Amino acid sequence: MNESAYLKTLSENILNLRKSSGLTQENLAERLNISFQAVSKWENEQSSPDIALLPALAEIFGVSIDRLFGRNAEAGGLAPWDDDDKLRGIIFRGRNILETCNNPEKFIFTFKGEALNVESNCTVTCGDVAGNVTAGVDVNCGDVNGSVEAGVNVNCGNIAGGVNAGVSISCGDVGGEANAGVSVNCQSC
Repeated sequence: MNESAYLKTLSENILNLRKSSGLTQENLAERLNISFQAVSKWENEQSSPDIALLPALAEIFGVSIDRLFGRNAEAGGLAPWDDDDKLRGIIFRGRNILETCNNPEKFIFTFKGEALNVESNCTVTCGDVAGNVTAGVDVNCGDVNGSVEAGVNVNCGNIAGGVNAGVSISCGDVGGEANAGVSVNCQSC
């Protein structure tokens, strides 16, 4: 991509991101401590932002600097989901995310410490979780303050929300519904 193509892409992205963020040119200018005329010039391809403003622009719009220049997530090395603070255990083959865990005995996502939400296409092994846990294979955790979803088995402490498993559930108290393909063994469901 040549310089004029980058300028055009940057201009279009600033305009589209500003509008989708519900900001006026004046709002954006105020947040960056610049004039609204400068923002207007960026959006009309008459100039581009100072390089020192790019991190602030990216932060305001909740995107990467690469995204400002039209580089896609794969090219920029970013994951294809929003920054949602969820802890993910992902398996890659090359640059491609594997949607399923082809060999669950080899791939186990183990986390030590407190977690808000945990998600993996493979087995998840962790301590207590403040939110939800989702696994493509098994979930082996302490207490879960949200819901649990597993492709095969769930073996946890107490679960505040509901729990779904493809095969079996073994846990303490369950605050919501407990559904399994084969067996449910809980203190209270």
